Amino acid sequence: MRFQKIIILSCILFSTQFLSAQYYDTGQDPSSIKWLQIKTGRFRVIYPETYGNEGILFAKSLDEAYTKMKAIFPEKKIRIPVIIHSYSTKSNGYVAWAPRRMELYPAPEQNSIPLETKRQLAIHELTHVLQLVSLNQGFSGLMSVFLGEQFTGISAVFLPLWYFEGNAVFAESALTESGRGRTPSFQQQFKAITIENDKKYKYDKIVNDSYKTYIPDHYQSGYQMVTYALAKNGMQVWNKTLDYTARKPYLLNPVNISLSKNAGLTKKKLYNETFDTLRTIWNKELSEKQIITYKPGNPPKQGEFRNYYNPVYAGKDSIIAIKTSMEDPSSFVLINALDRTEKRIHTPGQMYPYTLSYARGLIVWVENKPDPRWENRNFSVIKILDLKTGKTRQLSNKSRYMAAALSPDGSVIAAVENTIKNLNSLVLIDPGSGEVIRSAGSPQNGSLQRPQWEPEGKKLTVISLTEEGEGILSYSIEDNKWEILIEYGRDDLQASLLRNDSLFFISSASGTDNVYLKSPGNKTLCLTRSKYGIKDIFLKDNTMLFNNYSVSGYDVCLAGIYDVSDVSYHDTASSSFLINRFDMVSDDAGTKDLSDYKPEPYRKYTHLFRFHSWMPFYADIEEVKDDPASVRPGLTLLSQNQLSTLTTAIGYEYTEDKEHLLHSRLTWKAWYPVFESRIDYGGDPGIYTGGESVSNPENIKRGIRSFNSVNLPLRFNSGRFSQYIKPSVTCDYRNKYIYVIEEGTYDYGQAYLSGRLFISNYYRSSVRDIYPKWAQTIDLNYYFSPFNSDIYAPAASIKTSFYIPGLLPNNSIKVRFEKEKQGESAHTMNNRISFPRGYKNIISKDLDFLSVDYVFPLAYPDFNIASLFYLKRIRCSLFGDYASGTDNYYLKETNTGLTFDYRHNYNEIFRSFGLELLADFHLLRLPFMISGGVQTAWTDIDKNPVFGILFNIQLFGMAINREKL
Repeated sequence: MRFQKIIILSCILFSTQFLSAQYYDTGQDPSSIKWLQIKTGRFRVIYPETYGNEGILFAKSLDEAYTKMKAIFPEKKIRIPVIIHSYSTKSNGYVAWAPRRMELYPAPEQNSIPLETKRQLAIHELTHVLQLVSLNQGFSGLMSVFLGEQFTGISAVFLPLWYFEGNAVFAESALTESGRGRTPSFQQQFKAITIENDKKYKYDKIVNDSYKTYIPDHYQSGYQMVTYALAKNGMQVWNKTLDYTARKPYLLNPVNISLSKNAGLTKKKLYNETFDTLRTIWNKELSEKQIITYKPGNPPKQGEFRNYYNPVYAGKDSIIAIKTSMEDPSSFVLINALDRTEKRIHTPGQMYPYTLSYARGLIVWVENKPDPRWENRNFSVIKILDLKTGKTRQLSNKSRYMAAALSPDGSVIAAVENTIKNLNSLVLIDPGSGEVIRSAGSPQNGSLQRPQWEPEGKKLTVISLTEEGEGILSYSIEDNKWEILIEYGRDDLQASLLRNDSLFFISSASGTDNVYLKSPGNKTLCLTRSKYGIKDIFLKDNTMLFNNYSVSGYDVCLAGIYDVSDVSYHDTASSSFLINRFDMVSDDAGTKDLSDYKPEPYRKYTHLFRFHSWMPFYADIEEVKDDPASVRPGLTLLSQNQLSTLTTAIGYEYTEDKEHLLHSRLTWKAWYPVFESRIDYGGDPGIYTGGESVSNPENIKRGIRSFNSVNLPLRFNSGRFSQYIKPSVTCDYRNKYIYVIEEGTYDYGQAYLSGRLFISNYYRSSVRDIYPKWAQTIDLNYYFSPFNSDIYAPAASIKTSFYIPGLLPNNSIKVRFEKEKQGESAHTMNNRISFPRGYKNIISKDLDFLSVDYVFPLAYPDFNIASLFYLKRIRCSLFGDYASGTDNYYLKETNTGLTFDYRHNYNEIFRSFGLELLADFHLLRLPFMISGGVQTAWTDIDKNPVFGILFNIQLFGMAINREKL
């Protein structure tokens, strides 16, 4: 019994490490949206009224997915809210468990697989739901009684991310005719790494990622490992792992123990065995194929991982392509085909996939554009770059154009559009005015991808995705008619173009993405024999320009059009996919008719509160972020409603002084401004004597603090730069007793008003950037007491920072200038701006601060000590600080805290220099990167240095949160 109590207490304390990582929201939808809901036996599907019949179809897809899931998971009783954000142009989904919910972003992708978006999202995200439901049993189920839904999320920390996503990819592949597990492009990165490298990457490197080497994401590694384990050990091996983790999470490594019992493996052994087996399979596959080696036309990569996407000719020997790398953000480059040199011509804003179109000196592409306030509404706009003038302009505003192509004569832009009602169409646009010339609805409302013009500018080809898979369509400008060129099917189609009535397209038909030619006589031949796969194609005369994948990323390559292989379409089916070892589950899900789904209004005001978690102790989430051990006896209740517009925390605290405290916190995000309110009651109100030997006031009242704030967070995007503006007004009241020496009495109760304006402007960062190459921030504060201005003088401050590139790649120079001035009063407030490092316990009423840091990476060791420690990066900062302060108050530390020591009523200079040495690392293979190190500061060359400890946990980063390469 005593041992069980120790275990329970340890888990409670351990949970505080992850509290703040669980409580998050992805943003809000516009407040004007009216919502509908459909209640099924397992789901409450909540969606915008404008989404219409698509909400019903999604509810049906979820029910069908649940029925199919019985082939993988034991039947579980579930009831979970599903929120659909149809105003976003993102295609994504996620499942969270504090509070429990599924959130879906159903916009169609431009780089999709041949699986309809609703089916893929439903199966993939429902897998995560069943994974987490499986954890709510045994010991974890018991702890959920004490902690609510949050403990399921805590238990999930013991399962590797690669399992969660790998299992979901397996499900979407095993339960459908498609899925990423059946797609060559999904496995090409690990395929190249496994075959080309003599040694496998260490397991810890795969799990924790790397700044030195490009590591494919955990979807790819996880799928192979999960599928291999299922193929070798049976369909229950992972269900047993889930059960064991739920029942015994306190063993800290329950996954290894379960795998050892049921499969004779550990996670590391599973990784090694999986990719040793795949190496054999893939080598055998390649030995049976006639591979052609294509010479790169881009600059040598010098051992770095770099991709070149969507190459197009822009002159006789000039090629324009999109370049991505780990050291720089994505950019447009001009490649000289003769000497293989390149020049950067433009850095775009956020875009994915990486596609562009070129004609007559103009580059056209599509960028993502955020709504200033609503994170769950964004847009996809068309941009045009004139190479002659170097000027860029935005052609559309608040649009949902998912891809765009410029006609050969530069007179028309063809774009594919997806509306908030999920209606898809091909749109012809005037590139000068941005006006829509014509809109042609998509046949079967298929999701259209990758529009391409034929050389004469009379027809377009697009890839279309429907429930039947992907096909290729052509659209005639003259006849306003659609024609099917490639029937819908389950081959993954990447690109298409027409020339002289012949169709060139990229298909996965052979098990590797290659270029094919379909002649007017309907004969289809394979034109390329790539080792790992081809992406994008451009034709000029008798030459094909395309991207060919290698272990160092996509290269720009050329080949003759008529170097035709004698291999016909579908003649080289591959058996190198692990998913082929499983029988596909029947597609008959046997669900209800559409008429059985009855939408009804979803009233926002009746769903303001949803208490999802609680704790038999008091923990302020904001304090936990800074100090995970800041837990005290009491009780905490946590609420977040389903639209993430209202979050609430209510707490009771019992202090060491046997005082009873009540806490409440509320954040309202449903309107354009954000409102925050906090009230704390009870305990000592705070008595400050300023170091004077005076008695305490009589009839001391219980402490009260009231904090109210309104702010307006606004985000903007102007291409390569992103801006953030946040004005705010705050009222803060505390009933402290502050002794005023000049009056010889205590001042009771202080109200403060403050106004703040924060503005930032950031250049897009790369994976290896410690700071942005270019950035500016400004933080203005004005703080005053409206009722006691003679005691508490107003204070104004300004904090600025400027970031510029250093001498070497990924080096950065940070310059800060800050100024603060407090008015004359009887009471001095703590400084809001920085003091030179190495100084402490000083308050200056008139302070100027200047600082310069030079920040640079020292090494990317990728060093691990078993599963305990993984060192990802060592970095250093050399700094120099300078400050000029007038009227300076020096404080001393006593048993009761800081008290006044002495005052210098004149100007003083404070300066320091030194260095900060930090390591970025992971512990116990947990997904949270930790930064820790030491700071050494000299306040004078003849004085001993002052040492400090630096520590930070990136709870929200989940390893490297990098852009797609």
